[in-house]
Amino acid sequence: MEGITERFTIKITDRGIFILSGEEKGLHFSPGEALMLLDILRNEESKLRKMAEEASPIPIKIQV
Repeated sequence: MEGITERFTIKITDRGIFILSGEEKGLHFSPGEALMLLDILRNEESKLRKMAEEASPIPIKIQV
């Protein structure tokens, strides 16, 4: 089985958060936008974990 691995670099700066993909595409979030995104992700965490478990062909354990 051949898989594709996408890697991201997340940089936190004094101007917010910058997320850079392995394909050199980036997203910038101001501090306020980053906090809104964090809140959304926290609210959806259980759903996202379930989706990740179902999508994985092997058991995964994500540590926080």
